[in-house]
Amino acid sequence: MTASDSSNGTESSDDDSTDTRSIDFSSYNLPTDLTAFQVHLLWLIYRLGPAEGVDLQDALEELYPEDINHGRLYPSLDRMVDSMLVNKQTKESDNRRKEYTLTGRGEWVVEEYCDFIDEMVGLGNT
Repeated sequence: MTASDSSNGTESSDDDSTDTRSIDFSSYNLPTDLTAFQVHLLWLIYRLGPAEGVDLQDALEELYPEDINHGRLYPSLDRMVDSMLVNKQTKESDNRRKEYTLTGRGEWVVEEYCDFIDEMVGLGNT
């Protein structure tokens, strides 16, 4: 049974096997317990390498239209440490400062998200 979709002028079919726009989400291993903010943090740590919290805060404030306060940043980092996505080390040069790096699992999550986004926007078809 085929129905016309008046909102975009396309036809859709009840038979999913013929829908060329269907996506097989089972091929992705994305963690579903991360917020967009936490995913952005992972991407920044991936991009910056070892980073202090203040460096991450500065980068996030360039990305987000509002100030990023400590009550949002550090609990998110701590949750990712607890989830074994991020390592937190005390800096050798100043033991009051912490430095964040990705674990192997954290790198894998970033790469999975990158692959997912690449395929969703069609960049993988070039």
